[in-house]
Amino acid sequence: MTERQSSRRRFLQLTGAATIAGLAGCSSGSPEGTTSTSTQTTTANATQTTTQTTTAAPENQMRGPREGDDLPTDSKPSDGYPPEFDTVPEERSIDTSSYDTLTREVHDVTVEVPLVPIEDAYYWYARGEARFVDARSETGYDVSHIFGSVLSPAPDGRTLDPTDDWNEADRVVTYCHCPHHLSSLRAAMLLATGFENVYAIDEGFQAWLDRNYPLAGSDTNRDYTVRTIEGETSRLDAGETAWAFHPQTDQVEATEIGSDGSYALELKFVQVDAQSTIQVETPSYAIQAPLGELTSGTVTADTGEPAEQTKTTTNSTNGTTNSTTGTNNTATNDSFSLNWRI
Repeated sequence: MTERQSSRRRFLQLTGAATIAGLAGCSSGSPEGTTSTSTQTTTANATQTTTQTTTAAPENQMRGPREGDDLPTDSKPSDGYPPEFDTVPEERSIDTSSYDTLTREVHDVTVEVPLVPIEDAYYWYARGEARFVDARSETGYDVSHIFGSVLSPAPDGRTLDPTDDWNEADRVVTYCHCPHHLSSLRAAMLLATGFENVYAIDEGFQAWLDRNYPLAGSDTNRDYTVRTIEGETSRLDAGETAWAFHPQTDQVEATEIGSDGSYALELKFVQVDAQSTIQVETPSYAIQAPLGELTSGTVTADTGEPAEQTKTTTNSTNGTTNSTTGTNNTATNDSFSLNWRI
């Protein structure tokens, strides 16, 4: 099996096995120099615990490197730390117990993922006090990522994942672009496998871009286009997950299905256009169609063409693994297995 196994398969396995339950809704970023949190919200898939406060950070706490500065060379690109910077924020205390949290179910164990505000994440970053993990696809990472971060896609990382050699007591910060769907999934996996101090950036990668914090990649000046796919599925799918997937680049996006069966997927995919084939999946259907068609109306089971379904099951008697592939526009929640390494 190759290192870049199909993300769709990984996520179908994840969803069918209910290994990690649900996704939380997106949250907006806070202006630079502020930190904010909001009240407890419970959905069918995840619980987010928050407190409603907003405080301004003093200017001396915001000092640090910015994109466009003469940044030092990253001599250890696999450690997740940025290189040492000349200018860093002054030391301050951070109360991580007050952070918003999301709960995830990993192997029948409830994992609580703290959501770190963007300015606290930057403080740790500039001072070299956290390792940073990009939970998106390889394509997205290659275009633009946090300078010094490593690629470790949600939910289970890669073959020979860079986190394999890390000290499990070290602080780890994950991030994605949605703003914390995929990053919280990756954080939950790390916590479930022994890491003790893992956080997902609450406002996501866009907040990092908006604040002009250090970047690396082939196109760090990219202005991401948001393409929205609105759809409807069975009301019985309420609280479950809708997915969008670009097969050629393994880019993936996800959102929660509303109580009326509606959903809205906000794609920040790169290297796609109106003719690019996108796969949309809900518990009730999986279809493929050009992106332009998917964004021009409401997606239903009758939109586009039925998508190929790949199911992996494990025989509990002899431990053998069987894979079956077929074409059907009904996605089921049969027993899927989760591959921990690709």
